[in-house]
Amino acid sequence: MIALLPSVEEVLKLPAARRVVAPPEWEDGNGHVNVTHFYRFHMEAAEAELIRVGVEDTYREDRGLSVFSMEQHLRYLAEVRIGEEISAHVRWLDRGDKVFHGISVVVNHTTGALANTVEFVEGHVDLRTRRLAPFPSDLAERIDAELERHRSLPWSLPLAGPMGVRR
Repeated sequence: MIALLPSVEEVLKLPAARRVVAPPEWEDGNGHVNVTHFYRFHMEAAEAELIRVGVEDTYREDRGLSVFSMEQHLRYLAEVRIGEEISAHVRWLDRGDKVFHGISVVVNHTTGALANTVEFVEGHVDLRTRRLAPFPSDLAERIDAELERHRSLPWSLPLAGPMGVRR
């Protein structure tokens, strides 16, 4: 069974990680925003959330740790045209010892619709070995605090099925 979509108002209760008016250079031959720009917008939103919880340049430099993208699933819900204002909102879904699962939702403020989502799994890595590594306790606590807040939200989104934290 597919989950019902939340309302725009429900999604907007999550802070906007990114917000922009779709510029002309994002247009494709079909007269709407091209997939490559949506993907980049979602990934910039996810990166902003990671920076907010502490995965930023000094984390990589001082600890030699970071995150690598492992899997993504992009789902389109409604078209976005050039000149329309959009925002991306990231919801944390789950965390294991070495990976986390999340979803970024693009809201079209001009049309009042949910435009698309990118569901993702990120792995925490040791940059010296280039292998998955456990989250340090301080970062795990910050992610878990986000998870607790986001799990209390009264809505969900359709997910890709096999993606997620494997236990």
